[in-house]
Amino acid sequence: MQIQWKYYIIAFLMHIVCSNVSAKIRPDTLMLNRIYKYAETIDTTEINHSYTYSYQLSLIDVEKRNFTLLAVPSMYVIAHGGDRKYISETYDQVSFHDFRKFESRRMVTLTTIPHHRKTLPILMKYLTPLIYNETIIEDHLLSPFNKHNHIFYRYKVSFYLNGTARITFRPRCNNTQLVRGYALVDYSTGRIIDTQIEGEYDMINFILHITMGKDGVKSLLPIKCNLTSQFKFIGNKINIKYYAYYDLPKILNDTIYNVENIELMKQVRPDTISDVEQQIYNKHYTKKAEKTDTTRSYVTDSKLTKIMWDIIGEHLVNRIKSNFGANNQGYIKINPLINPLYMGYSHRRGLTYKLDVRGSYDFSHNSDLWVRIKAGYSFTQHQLYYTIPLMLYFDKRRNRYLQMEFGNGNRITNSTVADKIDNIDTVKWDKSRLYFFKDTNFKIINNFDISNKFGFQIGFIYHKRTAVDMNAFDLANRPPIYRSFAPIVEIEYRPKGWGGPIFTVDYERSIKNVAKTNTAYERWEMDGQYLKHLTRLQSISMRLGAGFYTWKGKDSFFLDYANFRENNIPGGWNDDWSGEFELLDSKWYNESEYYARANLTYETPLLVTGWIPQIGHFIEMERVYISALSVKNLTPYIECGYGFTNRLFSIGIFVSTKNGNFNSFGCKFGFELFRHW
Repeated sequence: MQIQWKYYIIAFLMHIVCSNVSAKIRPDTLMLNRIYKYAETIDTTEINHSYTYSYQLSLIDVEKRNFTLLAVPSMYVIAHGGDRKYISETYDQVSFHDFRKFESRRMVTLTTIPHHRKTLPILMKYLTPLIYNETIIEDHLLSPFNKHNHIFYRYKVSFYLNGTARITFRPRCNNTQLVRGYALVDYSTGRIIDTQIEGEYDMINFILHITMGKDGVKSLLPIKCNLTSQFKFIGNKINIKYYAYYDLPKILNDTIYNVENIELMKQVRPDTISDVEQQIYNKHYTKKAEKTDTTRSYVTDSKLTKIMWDIIGEHLVNRIKSNFGANNQGYIKINPLINPLYMGYSHRRGLTYKLDVRGSYDFSHNSDLWVRIKAGYSFTQHQLYYTIPLMLYFDKRRNRYLQMEFGNGNRITNSTVADKIDNIDTVKWDKSRLYFFKDTNFKIINNFDISNKFGFQIGFIYHKRTAVDMNAFDLANRPPIYRSFAPIVEIEYRPKGWGGPIFTVDYERSIKNVAKTNTAYERWEMDGQYLKHLTRLQSISMRLGAGFYTWKGKDSFFLDYANFRENNIPGGWNDDWSGEFELLDSKWYNESEYYARANLTYETPLLVTGWIPQIGHFIEMERVYISALSVKNLTPYIECGYGFTNRLFSIGIFVSTKNGNFNSFGCKFGFELFRHW
């Protein structure tokens, strides 16, 4: 009996302890935990391969504008002319492949925007928010309803008698990646009934009111969104309102495709439009009717205006994107030809102007053709760099493609061949020009993936290196042109598939006397890269690599690696996630018969600068860089840096050491304005 009483006493004491622990969990904390866990209780597969319908209405009010609005992507069509207010309506069929992947097919549309152009398409992303994810809109705006972002927000919970709770949230620091607002939540489940989110990102001030679905997977998606936003830029002020309705019933026949019809739009509207909205339509159609009845001279003037403003002007200062083909299976996209925002700066190349042209054509769901022209002009080096890759995917499911690439590489340096010429005393040489060679190259490779873990490439590469000072080489009776032709073999290993690290081994051996080649060599390279995504938009990218020449011919002066080279056409913040050597002199890429490298980059939205009052509001992402290199006569070379990006520009500050001693200090700068647009 005594033993039994001991058990009763122990059980009673444990009950008291557990009750005290439970009592310490505050009701507001329990409410937040229900919200954090709600999405995990929903089966999202039920929406796969389903169809629904949506309706959107937008109002644009150009309150203030000046000539700088012409340079803003998608704003060119409303930057001139007499109209200041525009209205657009669309009715779409939405097909879900899965919870996060869906496609919209336009059925009915109406708009008063000239030429039916899209204006501020960036705002469309705000109409499909995923509030339970870590980020609300794609890869920005950290959600207060995700447990990983709890440390960034302060919460206040009020409980109502009807079984709901009101949660007010505000950020702990004033940063553009954070939002404020409130949410009405079902107390028993943690389901968000509706919420209002306010914030400012990429020069868009917004208030987004979201009404969520009620049951199942639809409770994770909005059924109604009201967006009030404002865009300000150098004296321009544009007010935009969006009204979006989702999960609408089927009204029209699905065979209708991209029809501009007033009567059909009246049938699908979930609500009537206001008198102000109707007046915008009336003004637009009245003006359209007047133009139809105008005199011949007016039509001629209108055509001239169209040529000057809509063809020449828009193509010079605005981004061009056009679809082609019977089913719009092809597209071409050209960055503005005249736009100072597409310039960059680095300490070596100085000011660089960039041009980017991309195109694609889909032959089927499993095959397509992709081409890109990427060019940049360095005003300091007086050099035009370009590369033109072309990829033909003949089996996309297995990642099988044929790639051709043509470019001028970099102005490669080589001291060995220059020293041989300089030893000839009969001529006085300009050594500053003897070291440099123009490098034109052409490469063809065929890629085959055996599985998600293994793939290999086979092809060839051709180099033509021409001396900048050809006259000096002629006087010294040395060849001014050096050519090489080499087959390429690469083996790729992905131990965790595409979501993990990638290891490659490259082998290249030249063949002499092919197309006038006079360079012989054999080269091996090993490379490993891994981009690890963490919570709260954090990521760590790592790279390890090594390369060496196992054989060189007598007159083979050039050392040119595939994975260790200078990026002469930097593309901004997201150009090379694995890191580069920003301060390394270009000659070191071609001076050693071996190299070993290591790069580490840590990226996060709120590291140091993002917490600074006033300034920190505009900081979107921050990075810390650490890189190390070993080559002949340069061991070790260590480079450290810090960088951040905001809506206007990205900047990185770097310091390097050479053989244990301080080497140099420099920076890298690039315009980032409208990069998401």
